Amino acid sequence: MKFKFRLKKITSRRAFLIYVAFTIFLTVSSVYILSNLITDLTEKGNKEASQRNFIKKHEFMSQEFSKLLEHENRIKHALKISTKENLASNIKILSSVQSINQLVTNNWFQINNEPVQFGNDSTSEAVKKDVQNFLLHNKTSNHINILVPKGKESVWRIYFKLVSKNYTTVRYGYDINLKKLHDYFSTAQKTASDSNYAFVFDDTGKCIYHPESDFIGQNIYAISSIQPSDTVFSKTQKYTQTVTMSEFLQLDVIRFTKKLDVKGTKWYICVNFPKNVTDENVALIKKYSTWIYSITTVMLLLIFYLFSYANRRAYKEKGIAIKEKNRLLVENEKIIKQKALIQLQQLKEQINPHFLFNSLNSLYMLIDSDMKTAQKFTLNLSRIYRYLIDPPEKNIVPLKHELLFIEKYIFLQQTRFKDELFFSIKIESEEAFDKFIPYLAFQIAVENVIKHNKATYETPLTTQIVIEKDRVIISNNLQKKLRIEPSTKFGLNYLNGIYNFYSKTTFETSEKDGKFVCILPLISIHS
Repeated sequence: MKFKFRLKKITSRRAFLIYVAFTIFLTVSSVYILSNLITDLTEKGNKEASQRNFIKKHEFMSQEFSKLLEHENRIKHALKISTKENLASNIKILSSVQSINQLVTNNWFQINNEPVQFGNDSTSEAVKKDVQNFLLHNKTSNHINILVPKGKESVWRIYFKLVSKNYTTVRYGYDINLKKLHDYFSTAQKTASDSNYAFVFDDTGKCIYHPESDFIGQNIYAISSIQPSDTVFSKTQKYTQTVTMSEFLQLDVIRFTKKLDVKGTKWYICVNFPKNVTDENVALIKKYSTWIYSITTVMLLLIFYLFSYANRRAYKEKGIAIKEKNRLLVENEKIIKQKALIQLQQLKEQINPHFLFNSLNSLYMLIDSDMKTAQKFTLNLSRIYRYLIDPPEKNIVPLKHELLFIEKYIFLQQTRFKDELFFSIKIESEEAFDKFIPYLAFQIAVENVIKHNKATYETPLTTQIVIEKDRVIISNNLQKKLRIEPSTKFGLNYLNGIYNFYSKTTFETSEKDGKFVCILPLISIHS
């Protein structure tokens, strides 16, 4: 196709081509440079976020372990304020109170060279003999923090010696059950949404805490890729950072190692971040930058083409102009559909890692407690991801397919939140099953309900799905969270794009009478 330019009164044809070429080059170069800058900033932000989370995890674990050492201050205070006559009874009271703590399996004390007294009267003879041998071999020690094997398990033994101004000597010790300590940390961190995990070990490599309880008491150097050299730090850098294979997740992780701030110990903590999660944002930015770069180039070329085409056909008959207008309308529809596909891909990439890690955490908790439910949970999770990785070509699916999907999705959410969530599905018209609905429309609506509303055992979140002849109504009681994450509105934009493409204008969301209502019109496809 030959282009004819009639720009004699404005500029020469050659100058116009040079101007257009220079504009395209300048714009594309600017977008390319800006995209690389955004990618670099994202990588830097991800690195800084990982370091901040690592510091927070280190502080949390240090504080929790240090709490278990606070009993020494109580004994020290009792020694300070007690007389020789009531010292034994005061320490006995503190010992009895401490024995109520489920983490403490045994505790004992000895005043001067008097007989050893135990906090629990039901202490076995084997434990008493073990404690007496321990005191016999550690008479001169002031503080001891060691791991002591107890059958197939291990306990953390804490021992200290205090001497008053009148030279009264108190020796006190207690054992922390590491399995129960593991359960405590699992409960304490249950509400955290972090994708990282941590484990603690001593200078000999013996594992003190690990999210996988079977690793506790084992040599961490033998079961993981960590080496003694990872616990050697420089003067300027108080921690080491490596990329390695996780012994727990069986995937690449970014591992931070640092000395744990617990008095009287030579312990270390390793905090691990899945590398695919930290790289995900960078990959998304690169992908979107590529789209921006490509679309910008195409749009500039398109603008140039349309401008030259309009000049060539400016004095043609009206019929050709109408035909050109119809062609532009078709192009516009294609762009709208392309935009909906991009939003769908963004939506899926936003759902996958967040939903997967929450589901895996729930599955981990189910495996030991309810194997049958764990099996059903795994099967539903597999079918959900099969549905997610195979999107329809036209972004719509039969209503019955979407209904089967949301039933599996609801099962996973109810397994996770238990009695905090209630769902009901009511079918008022069987004719609705011959119609279509946007792909993932139910999941978008249900996830928005859970994301923006609080749910507790006392005030559960109730969601009702009503299927009518020409629409689906999803409603829930309003229990707005005080603080919610900023919404990107990918889901609503995606649904708007699909319904606009199919000329449906009755899609709406509203709040009234203490409820949030989402109306999803059904789409009829006639062959």
